[in-house]
Amino acid sequence: MMKIKHLLLTAILICISCTDKKETVQKDVVPHDNETTIKTAKKLPENLERWLKFYKAENPDFSADSFTLLDSADLKYSPSAVKANFEEDFNPIYEPFLVYSPDKSKYIDFDSYHWFTDENGNPGFEADQQVSLVHLPSKTVRQLSYFGPSFTIEDAYWEGDSAAVLLGNTYEKVPFYIRYNFNRNMTYTYRSADTLKVTRSYTEERLKKKGIGRK
Repeated sequence: MMKIKHLLLTAILICISCTDKKETVQKDVVPHDNETTIKTAKKLPENLERWLKFYKAENPDFSADSFTLLDSADLKYSPSAVKANFEEDFNPIYEPFLVYSPDKSKYIDFDSYHWFTDENGNPGFEADQQVSLVHLPSKTVRQLSYFGPSFTIEDAYWEGDSAAVLLGNTYEKVPFYIRYNFNRNMTYTYRSADTLKVTRSYTEERLKKKGIGRK
C-alpha cells in the first residue's frame, strides 16, 4: 500500500508542475548545469531558511539535502482569476503577502485565492489554491500553477529577477518545491525523500506573523 501511495504521489507531482492540467510535457529529468537548487544556493533566502527551520524543529534530520529532482517540464501559463494590486477589486489585506522580485517589476501571489478572513479576522481556507505571476509594467496576470486540496504552497522566494521558487507540502506531509525559470520557460519539481512529523501549520504561523489569525 505504501508503494502504491508513493507512485501515486510521484504521478501527481509531475502533473502539478505543468499549468495545463490536460497535458504534461515529459523531459529527461536533468536540470541545466547552472540551475540553482536549494542544496547549491550559496546563501539561503530568508523565506527558505524559515521554512526549513520550521520543519526541522520536529524533524531534526530534515534538510535541503533530502530533495531530489522529480520532473522538468515546459512552463505553460494559464488565465488567472486572481485580482492584481493595480485593480480596484484587489483586497489590500493580501498586499503584505505578495512576494516581489528584487527589481519590484513582478510578484508571486499564492495567498489571495487560497484564504479569506472571517468577521473576527481569522483565516478560512479554500480547498484549492491558484498561484499567479503578476507583471506590473505590462499589467498582466497569469496563472503559474493550480493545486487541489492534497497540495499546499506554503511560501515562495525569488532567485534574481528571472526565477522563482514555490515551497510546498502535501497531505501526506512530503515536502516539495517547484523552481520556475522564466528566461528558459521551464519548471523543475523537487520532492523530499522524507515524510515529516507535523503538529503545526506553517501557513497559519506565517499568517499570524502578519496579523492574520489568533495570536
